[in-house]
Amino acid sequence: MGPALVKTTCATPHQPRRRVDAYVLIRDQGGRVLLIQPPYRDDLVLPGDGVHPGEQAAEAAARALADSIGLRRTLMGALAYDTVPANFNTGAAETLSVVLNGGVMTTVEADALSLPVRASDGIDALVWVHVDDLHQHVLPPTEHRIREANAAALLGIRLPPPYMGEFATNHATA
Repeated sequence: MGPALVKTTCATPHQPRRRVDAYVLIRDQGGRVLLIQPPYRDDLVLPGDGVHPGEQAAEAAARALADSIGLRRTLMGALAYDTVPANFNTGAAETLSVVLNGGVMTTVEADALSLPVRASDGIDALVWVHVDDLHQHVLPPTEHRIREANAAALLGIRLPPPYMGEFATNHATA
């Protein structure tokens, strides 16, 4: 469930590979956000995946949510964008991350959420973390990304993801 590369050529330091990642921020009524524990990481992350060639960010996020944890949500626009520069020492590609709004679950819905058996090879756990406790569970750049997205969601700020220069009229649904 790793990120897909959007541009695969890396001929010179002036032309690094680039990838686009799409994540989903799902909140509950108690101020918690849904995070996942991938088996290959020590920290928690938002559910999401790399955007495949020809796929819109909202489609990728909806696909990842449905495929990885069996959850179908209407995604209501982008809350935050983040760019991570390429690291030529490690070979890591430059990344544009988009965080989409997965809405708010009731506390009952959130507490009833469980990891599907078929997802067990790609995710070790679903974890609800209060925004005030993010620093204990995620890396600093992830914490900042989640805090910005959460603040935008709380303020009702969201951007419909554009496609081909126009704002999409349909919301992606996982």
